[in-house]
Amino acid sequence: MNGPRVRALVTKDWIELRRNRQTLLPIVMLPIVFALVLPATLIAATSRPEALARLDFLTSYLDGLPPDVAADPTRAVVEYFMAPIFLMIPVVIATVLATAAFVGEKERDTLEGLLFTPLTDRELVIGKILVSWVPAVLVTWLSTALFALVVTALARPWNDGWSFPNGTWLVLVGVIAPLVSFFAIGCIVLISHRASTLQGAQAVAGLLVLPVIILIMSQAAGALAFDGRVVVVVGLLAVVGDLVVFHLAVRRFDRDRVVTRL
Repeated sequence: MNGPRVRALVTKDWIELRRNRQTLLPIVMLPIVFALVLPATLIAATSRPEALARLDFLTSYLDGLPPDVAADPTRAVVEYFMAPIFLMIPVVIATVLATAAFVGEKERDTLEGLLFTPLTDRELVIGKILVSWVPAVLVTWLSTALFALVVTALARPWNDGWSFPNGTWLVLVGVIAPLVSFFAIGCIVLISHRASTLQGAQAVAGLLVLPVIILIMSQAAGALAFDGRVVVVVGLLAVVGDLVVFHLAVRRFDRDRVVTRL
């Protein structure tokens, strides 16, 4: 693989993405909502019993947790409830950027010129994946730092003998988030061959968020707690999924076939 060629492709696409306000919007809004507004609201609610009593979904969730975990509602929300919600950040950002990077080339009529460059099929796929994967991971890490500041300022965990982020959260954002974002991008690569418009690709890509939504709903219903065991299972599934989709993406990418469909 030729590193300079891949870096040139990544740099070119990043410049184009910075000019697209529609693409940049979720990168800005998701951290604000999931790392600032939502946790601040939930922490404020869990710190006041009368406010917590009005949130039926949260009280039901706490009732389904082990007694030692539910004994501290704020800690339960921070360490468990917010975990699958945070996985929305890398998945959504990776999906938006990947559809813009792959299908957007078709709409801008620049894909054909790109296919006739010296880039090999493997280099092209890897470069396009990195265009979306790196920002998705970096934004997730920055969001975690913002979330930790909110928790420190509002929950003051040291007063109750706990700290944040804990080991499970470090694995979640350091390992699981990069894995699930890579999987989402790999799926976009697979569907981009058939998608002719950006809106069509994004509509299909929206299905990638469903597994995360199922995790969130399962937590809200008290069916599971996103603890270390769940993180390990999700991580193993993500590793297998990444290997499969990357193999399929590289194997099925045929620039001659793509050119004939332009």
